[in-house]
Amino acid sequence: METLNSIIDFLSWFAGAKVLLLAVAATLIMYFVFKKKDELSQHAIQNTAATIVVTGANLLAAIFLYGEINEAAQSAYNFLGVPKLNPQVWTDTPFWLMCVVGIVAKDFADYVVHRLMHTKWGWPTHAAHHSDTFVNAFTTYRVHFIEPILMFLNYIVMLTWLQIPETIPVIAVLLTLHNMYVHINVGIDHGPFKYLIASPVFHRWHHADVPEAHGKNLANVMPIYDVIFGTYYVPGRCREKMGALESGIEDKNPVLILIYPFQEWARLIRQSVKRARLARKRRTAPEEQSANVTPAE
Repeated sequence: METLNSIIDFLSWFAGAKVLLLAVAATLIMYFVFKKKDELSQHAIQNTAATIVVTGANLLAAIFLYGEINEAAQSAYNFLGVPKLNPQVWTDTPFWLMCVVGIVAKDFADYVVHRLMHTKWGWPTHAAHHSDTFVNAFTTYRVHFIEPILMFLNYIVMLTWLQIPETIPVIAVLLTLHNMYVHINVGIDHGPFKYLIASPVFHRWHHADVPEAHGKNLANVMPIYDVIFGTYYVPGRCREKMGALESGIEDKNPVLILIYPFQEWARLIRQSVKRARLARKRRTAPEEQSANVTPAE
């Protein structure tokens, strides 16, 4: 137990902004150890700078929004009356096993929302993460502030019933570390364990800016979910271009990245309104034409 507590304390040290130090370390390791000289190229630095600005904006949003959202989410959860496990269920369960259960459950919840965010109306929420054209450890933090809100609401409904809050800090740090790992550009695929634990090869295809990879490899940790639901795609090591420039989102301008969801939703709404008007005109045109025909005709 003492060893376990030491591990927990060590992982907890990386909570919050300190975990960014690992992204810096990962970049330096890639540059000096793996000889990835492009890690410190102008292109990489510009993308990383944009990521840091977006992350800062997210922190500001958290200050003003997350408290109210948390309160509203908890109220909604209580209103729904979702049953909860009795915490005593876990009394004799090893802490590490509780963490495994939490990771498996969270990854399924992430898969569900991630899949929704790769639909037409969900994409604007997630596009910021895919906007990075130089995917590295820092890409973990390139998310629009709307995305964590949706994820949080999902966790309230899908995970709170488990009643294992003591595992949350450890799981959060472990998954953040793993998330940084899968974003680095190394040819590791985990061999016989490739369906159990996501690898950099697996996740790099998720960021490939090519049609055949769109909406694929949606699991963050356990690719088995992609295998089960038909979204697994790893034809080999990915050497395709990264990002989402083809969808119209910028990679190096943080302001355009942050306003993209609202611009895209506005465009989709305009399209929907235009289609509805055209459909209404088609329905009314025959009626108007018949109304204009005289009895003699």
